[in-house]
Parts: sequence; structure tokens; C-alpha cells
Amino acid sequence: MTNYPSTIPVCQLDENNFFVGMTTADLDPLEEQQRYLIPRLCVQADEPEHRTGFVPQWNKGKWNYVEDHRGEVVYLKKTGEKQTITALGKLPNDVTICAPLPFTEWSEKAGAWVDVANADELRLQDKREKAGVLARSQLLTSIELQFGKNKEELAEIAERELTGDHLIKVRNAISEAQSFTLKNDDIWDFFTQTLYISADKLFALWEEAKLNP
Repeated sequence: MTNYPSTIPVCQLDENNFFVGMTTADLDPLEEQQRYLIPRLCVQADEPEHRTGFVPQWNKGKWNYVEDHRGEVVYLKKTGEKQTITALGKLPNDVTICAPLPFTEWSEKAGAWVDVANADELRLQDKREKAGVLARSQLLTSIELQFGKNKEELAEIAERELTGDHLIKVRNAISEAQSFTLKNDDIWDFFTQTLYISADKLFALWEEAKLNP
């Protein structure tokens, strides 16, 4: 009489035939011949090999390996929106694993994020908006320390070089404003175009002025 093992290893699958793990099948005690009671969603096969980034799937009597990106963060090429992959399979064609930088758009030709046409302008505007607010005394003190021009001299330059609404807004800001912000186009133009302070130097002055009480 042949003695058969009481159990054999079998591969357990999910509803979509993806490998879940190993389990056992019991020998059928009612059969005289070798017959095992294979549990539902199980197949008698060798355990699939482990491949990083793939999940084994039983298909037509053999193991196929399906890409597994679940949990990975990707970005929509059209909008740059961040998403997390939840389904098995290859990455969709409309996403990339590369995170976009501000003011860029996806280029299929380059296979990368590239600057939009006015990226430099947008970055400068963004930097101006994030510079924050300075009290009038903080800014005027820094201007005088670095450029030797006090409030009265700045007002004289404005009167001499500016006209119309631009003059009125700059003059009033120098004389009466409680605070300054680089988002203000009149103030920005006065410093960069009338006083010829470069953007980089103005941003540096702005940060230094924040340290002054």
C-alpha cells in the first residue's frame, strides 16, 4: 500500500488570480487513489519566484508577473497634480514619477518638466509675494545705511523722476505708509527702475531689514 503525504503545499490566489501565499491541501480520506482536496482559489503549482516591483498572477497554467506600483506617488503630466497609485499594472501614460517644479509644464519631447514661457517672470512675482511686510522705519533705515539716502532724499528723487499716480503713491508711501511690501508695483518699480537697485540686492536688503527692530 502506498503511503501518501497527508498534505501538500498549494498556492493560494485572490479573486483575480494574483498570488496571495502558500497554504496546504489535505489528502482526501475517502479516495483510494492519490487525490488531494484543493481549497477554493488555490492551484497546485510551484511557489512563484519573488520579483521586486511585480506580483505573480496565475494565467493559463503558468505564472505571469504584473508590475506593482501601488503606493507610489506620481504626477499628472497635464496638471502636475500628485496622486498615489492604487491599482496593479503598468503606470498610466499620463503620469510621471518626476515631481514638477513651480512654473513648469510637461514636455513629451524632452521627457521632463520644462519651464513655461514666462517662468522667470512668475518666479520673480512669487518671490515678491513671499517676501513679506516691513515696517516703514525698518526699510528706510536699511536704505539709508546701504545707500546713504534718507527719507527726504528719497522723496526728492521721487519728485524729480516720477509723475502722475506713480509719483503720488511712492511719495505717500515714503512719507506716511505704515509698512512696505514688494508686491506693490509702484514701490518695486521705484526701487528697481528709479534707484537702480537690482532685484537680488533688493531681496537681500529686505531680509537684512527684517532683522532690524
